[in-house]
Amino acid sequence: MDNRSLKTKSIVEAGLISALIVVLALINVYVPGFSIFGTFLLPIPVTVLYLRHNFKVSLSAVLVSGILVGLTYDPIRGLTSAVVFGLTGLTLGYCIKKDMKAGITIILLSAASALGTIIDYSVYLNFIDKRGLMAFITAGLKMLNESMDSAIKIYKNFGITAEQIKPLQDTMKLFTPEFVMHLIPSFLIIGGLISAFLSYKITSMILKKFRFNMKEMRPFTEIYLNSRIGVVLVTLLLLGIVLSKYKISGYEYIVTTSQVLLQIALILDGVSLLTFFLRRKFNISKAVVVFIIIFTVLQQPFSVIYMYAGLADIIMDFRKLDPLRRGKLE
Repeated sequence: MDNRSLKTKSIVEAGLISALIVVLALINVYVPGFSIFGTFLLPIPVTVLYLRHNFKVSLSAVLVSGILVGLTYDPIRGLTSAVVFGLTGLTLGYCIKKDMKAGITIILLSAASALGTIIDYSVYLNFIDKRGLMAFITAGLKMLNESMDSAIKIYKNFGITAEQIKPLQDTMKLFTPEFVMHLIPSFLIIGGLISAFLSYKITSMILKKFRFNMKEMRPFTEIYLNSRIGVVLVTLLLLGIVLSKYKISGYEYIVTTSQVLLQIALILDGVSLLTFFLRRKFNISKAVVVFIIIFTVLQQPFSVIYMYAGLADIIMDFRKLDPLRRGKLE
């Protein structure tokens, strides 16, 4: 009798969750601007269902909601949306149920997000747009260049000189279809990490209302680039440079991806290090620190300084956060 009642309860909750997902998915489609929030809200019901029951029940809700969205709106978009939010929701539910650390959860979430993005765009380019990836990128760059030309005309009308505009024009010339293709792996990794971070934060705030506990994330002042990860990125970069000398196909992806990831990781480490000293050592208010970072991190001289600070932190471990280096010191 108990098993039957539990089974009935799981079916009812799966049906309710499926209905909620369908409503959110349709709002995501028809309400302009909601997709920004919908991307992070849609996986949450799946995660809650996973935590209350199991993988099979939550997977069935994903499949049912995907079919209903497909029948209501579009079969292809229903399938891809179910894959995207299903991967994220099931992954997060699994990690929470297994009581995994926040860092491991974010890595797995970022992988799920990247995989979902690949599937989503693959289906879109092959079955809806049908132009192919290179044509899609070319059209996007054409629109971007047209927008930049209009912006440059406005700048000139405001009295900005040609010399001041030239760095912007030189930067835009770098973005060829081939260069953007080489950036895709790094975009997927970075986009996946950002999406995973936001999903974790938003889900954590909501699940607290349902009395589900999630591991606390590491404070921003304690973010650092692990020495092993740094060595891996540098090794990949050197490997790509060696392959480029022998003109081996695919070296551009290795060089570009490792270079972009290494630069961003070093800048993030440097910004975290600065935040640590400003907040912990000099007791500067959080608002002032945020203001300083926002207005310096995107400026080239400061971004280079942040990179060198991050590199120095890997070598010296100023905050004594790296367990590998801490073990040697002890």
